[in-house]
Amino acid sequence: MEEHTKMAAAEPIRISRPIESEQPKVAELYRMLIHAGKAALIGPDNSRIDLPPSIYDTLVKILETMQEGKSIAVVPLMEQLSTQATADFLGVSRQFIVRELEAGKIQFHYAGTHRRIYLKDVLDYRAKRMHARRASIDRMAQKSEESGDYDRFVPPDEE
Repeated sequence: MEEHTKMAAAEPIRISRPIESEQPKVAELYRMLIHAGKAALIGPDNSRIDLPPSIYDTLVKILETMQEGKSIAVVPLMEQLSTQATADFLGVSRQFIVRELEAGKIQFHYAGTHRRIYLKDVLDYRAKRMHARRASIDRMAQKSEESGDYDRFVPPDEE
């Protein structure tokens, strides 16, 4: 029974996109939160508790995404992902992920004989890749500018 409870607790919380009739309320709630400054919850007995900044910021982000008509999922950062789930999340092949793991580019651990990666480590890896990609593009643009090729049109080869 305890194992079942652990599995259920690790499942992502999926929040569907709001149905069309809820959209105005979601937008109103979002506007209220970003302009009110401080938010609180009121209990059934009219007890009031101010939201801590971390919960407030999370709620604002959830509402911002929902008012755009998007669905969201809330997943613990320590959620363990398989190599296939990691590959799917990053949009690459499983074999590429395995090579990155073995090269030490992403932290991982073994669960039995299977590699597992924490979501927080996948997100860190993705952020580093995006930063490296941007830096690479900036370097190419800088070199192109320095060589005078930046504004020059190069027609494609025609066969």
